[in-house]
Amino acid sequence: MYREIAVKTLTGKGKLEHYLNKTITLEKDISKTLGCWIINLDYNTEIKNKEIFLRGSFDIQLWYAMDNDQKSDVFIEKVNFFEKVNMFYRDLKTLDDILYPKVFINKYPTCTSMKMTKEKEVELVIEFVIYVETFQEALLVVSCSDDYKEDISLDEEITMNVNENYLIDKK
Repeated sequence: MYREIAVKTLTGKGKLEHYLNKTITLEKDISKTLGCWIINLDYNTEIKNKEIFLRGSFDIQLWYAMDNDQKSDVFIEKVNFFEKVNMFYRDLKTLDDILYPKVFINKYPTCTSMKMTKEKEVELVIEFVIYVETFQEALLVVSCSDDYKEDISLDEEITMNVNENYLIDKK
């Protein structure tokens, strides 16, 4: 005999590998770059016809030296992104088309390459990796048996496990 059980189960998995080549033009003449930090990652998921999109932003903070390494300053810029996640879905009998996405940040945005190209230009390579899983309410078919018999009855279990002489033995 088979039974159908309604459950919320994993129905799809996806991965977004985002690489961004960004050229920053500064107003000041710089002598060298000192560091680059990517902070304040913020994102939301958007669902359109079983396609998952991530809309978000992060801040680039580029630290640089100027005036022959006598002064330093930080350039800050907010970068927005809107990317489609490549998804793979299992073929299950679902109760409805509502997707419940769950996002996992595998690699936070990081500047992997930074080089000066001209006096006022810096080229950056920024990358991050995000995994998305989707859950849905689905029907699972489970095999079960109707000829279930207890191994032992409750009376037999009590007889086996209860010591009738417990109080006498304690004296």
